[in-house]
Amino acid sequence: MRKLFTIAALLCLGAVFAQETGTIAGKLLDKESNNQPLPFANVVVQGTSKGSSTDFDGLFEITDIPAGTYTIEFSFTGYQTVEIPNVVVEADKVAVVDATMGATAAALEEVVIKVITSREREEALLIEQKNAVEIKQAIGAQELARKGVSDAEAAVTKITGVTKQQGEKNVFVRGLGDRYNSTSLNGLPLPSDNPTYKNITLDLFSSDIIKTIGVSKVFGSRLYGDVAGANIDIESKEIVGKEEFKVSISTGINTETVGEDNFLVADGANGFGTGLDKDFPLTDLTQYNFENSLDPDAQSSQFNSSIAISGGKKFDIGENRLSVFLVGGFDNSYQFKDGFSKQINATGGFSRNLDVQQYEYNVSQKLMGNFKYSFGNGNYLALNTIYIHDNTQSVSDYFGQQDSVSDDAERPTFIRRQQTNNNNVFINQLLGYFNINDKLTLDFGGSYSNAQSDEPDRRQNTFLRIDGEFRTTTGSAGLNHRFFSQLDEDDIAGKAIITYDLNTSDSDDTQKINNIELGVNYRNTERQFDFIQYSTNFNSQILVDRNNIDALFNQQSIDDGTFSLVTDRGRADNPNALTPFFYSADRTIISPFGSTTLSLVDNLTVSLGLRLDNVEQTVDYDTELISSVSNPPSGPTGVIEENYILPSMSLKYNFSENSILRLAGSKTYTLPQFIEVAPFLYEDVNFSRFGNPLLQASDDYNIDLKYEWYPKSGEIIAITGFFKYIDFPINTIEVNSAGNDISFVNTPEATAFGAELEIRKDIFNNDIGEDANGNNKLTAGLNISYLNTNQTLEDVDTDELTVRYTNDEDELSGASDLLINADITYNINRPKYDLLSSLVFNYFSDRIFTIGVAGRENIVETGIPTLDFINKLKLGEHFGISLSAKNLLNPDFKLTQDTTAGETIDLTTYKKGVNISAGISYEF
Repeated sequence: MRKLFTIAALLCLGAVFAQETGTIAGKLLDKESNNQPLPFANVVVQGTSKGSSTDFDGLFEITDIPAGTYTIEFSFTGYQTVEIPNVVVEADKVAVVDATMGATAAALEEVVIKVITSREREEALLIEQKNAVEIKQAIGAQELARKGVSDAEAAVTKITGVTKQQGEKNVFVRGLGDRYNSTSLNGLPLPSDNPTYKNITLDLFSSDIIKTIGVSKVFGSRLYGDVAGANIDIESKEIVGKEEFKVSISTGINTETVGEDNFLVADGANGFGTGLDKDFPLTDLTQYNFENSLDPDAQSSQFNSSIAISGGKKFDIGENRLSVFLVGGFDNSYQFKDGFSKQINATGGFSRNLDVQQYEYNVSQKLMGNFKYSFGNGNYLALNTIYIHDNTQSVSDYFGQQDSVSDDAERPTFIRRQQTNNNNVFINQLLGYFNINDKLTLDFGGSYSNAQSDEPDRRQNTFLRIDGEFRTTTGSAGLNHRFFSQLDEDDIAGKAIITYDLNTSDSDDTQKINNIELGVNYRNTERQFDFIQYSTNFNSQILVDRNNIDALFNQQSIDDGTFSLVTDRGRADNPNALTPFFYSADRTIISPFGSTTLSLVDNLTVSLGLRLDNVEQTVDYDTELISSVSNPPSGPTGVIEENYILPSMSLKYNFSENSILRLAGSKTYTLPQFIEVAPFLYEDVNFSRFGNPLLQASDDYNIDLKYEWYPKSGEIIAITGFFKYIDFPINTIEVNSAGNDISFVNTPEATAFGAELEIRKDIFNNDIGEDANGNNKLTAGLNISYLNTNQTLEDVDTDELTVRYTNDEDELSGASDLLINADITYNINRPKYDLLSSLVFNYFSDRIFTIGVAGRENIVETGIPTLDFINKLKLGEHFGISLSAKNLLNPDFKLTQDTTAGETIDLTTYKKGVNISAGISYEF
């Protein structure tokens, strides 16, 4: 009906044209996106100055064309250019070109058209956002390139309300940190690569394997309920054209690092992040059988580099198609930080005042394969496999006052900590989508993922400078130790979703959404974490050369009784001394769910969902603190067994096609992470941390109201208001213990509300040249978030820990009142070259790093601005050049704390430096 109406309308329009001219018009649909309109394709009549572009609904119209036979050219950045010959235009008539386009050839009367859509484009993602019933945001590969984004972590911080806190591996969404968010790949959950975090580290996913990243800050029935901040879904890249092969190489420097002539690197691992044996090395505490030196290596050339190779091809198999896309890459980078670390004691003085020099080297390799078999009308089976290896090596030197070692100002402390974190992530997914019939579709998938995170041979040495010489410490064997840990996590997940279309065949508007959806999710996660620490026990203070530590720490010193090796289980004469500590965790979630989406009246669409999450989580442990598996147990097993009933609602009201109001509400929950439950003591120079087996889950209540206006293609103005109530939130807090250790506790309640503004606007978009074959375009984007959070600070009685809060209430840690992201991009497009220059700005205001306790005030991370300048030049069809400078303002990163006298003290400060890089690429 709609198609006939479109043709009839265009024919009527043709009747009023001048006698010697005609019109070409039509509608383009995307076959590979279930016949959705294909917007923003450029349509040019060759040999004339006539042209147009398809609109939001895929419609185009070119008028006042002199009668004759023409070739029409369809083009779109990121698409294959298509020429359609022999299109006949007659006077007073309309040549209607109404077609479905896709990866396979489609007949358009007597013309063959091949056009491939790409969800990587900003305009396509805006269309998807506009047409969706639920509230959603996404960033695609095109925007990642424009803003100089190198990985998924940097990408999501460009989205409204998302930021990253220094010292944390993952992001905060609307002030809610890692435990409140979830991460998935192609709609299936991902394991954690790090025992400290719930979610996989986002910077493992480099931009060359990302098609889009969606951030769902509103819960829907398809999502697992353990989310209050956002679900971050990474969609892996697929081949766009018929075939492609691309090689990219870049190199760069960090201004703080490149001039460091004595850059320290831990012994053992090589430049590829391999070579360290992760196995626990000792079978006898009287034998010093460590492979790696305690003396780090030094180098003087620190150049960052990156190599990426990607390629793919599509193979026609009868009327079906197999597409293959492969990616391989290598990245490395250096970072030097020169600053200090302080701690204020109860009287306002310093209990720690150390100068810090930190040398860090990161290297990663990645491999990805995407294999997709498309058949029938929109059906496909896809296999995705990804391997990521990420290795970070750091050497940190501390020198100065450390009261926990010596409170004698004449005997300052020297600490050297050498640490390697080695992560391997394997992800395997099978995805499928079937159109069973005109009404019924099946979306299904399964995944097996494995994450291995090892900390092999962490080395820490602590010495005192006495009368100008360095000597070992006594009284605490752990001050000189070597630590080994192994994490192995298996994650199995599956989904099956059936959708039934309620639209009738004689419906006046097939674009309306009326359906019922039923599905089920399954996820099982098993983690095994084993660790052991070999400590060095000195009976007296022994002279040591801090530049030749191996001269003292060796087999000879054990044999002559200078020191002995011990573990937290005991000495060499203890038969259990070499038995590793551990914690084991298992979590199973089975989730049936359903939803219905109904277009009640012309402008109103409502989606109602209900999900049941059956959760069973168990954490057993045998650590240096307590054990749940000893006989009798000295600590409780961490157990959560709950059935969560989770309703959700989304409402969409169209004032007009481009003016939309959305309302959403839901209930979710937050589970404590495995490591937050396991009482495993992790010791750092600046803190010690252990879990709380009596930690409880939180209930979360969420509501969002959003208005969107789409002035024209590629533009949006949107404002969102939101409110969250968290019952029994989980906090990271310094507890009342002998060492003022950090642990995890519940507090009674918390709220968060705020507003978000998003603007994306074309400042100008001018065609250049007689044939309009060039273009100058200036675009700008701005998003601003205001956030107000509050939590009641009160020691609850559900656990055995004691917390003495300084304040009765405060903001949530990690939550900034104000977030600003802004960018401006100038694009010069010519037939022989394409230049893109972007200036990207980010700012976050002050935010709490840790909540104040025991009369001490909050530790605050001060707000900072960052500014990046990105340039990309494409020469012809094959050659590309890139030049970028990131963190141009190079601000001081600071942690501060107020004293009891009201003075603000800088606890930590350092500069990250400006990262300058240049690269070339070639597309075959």
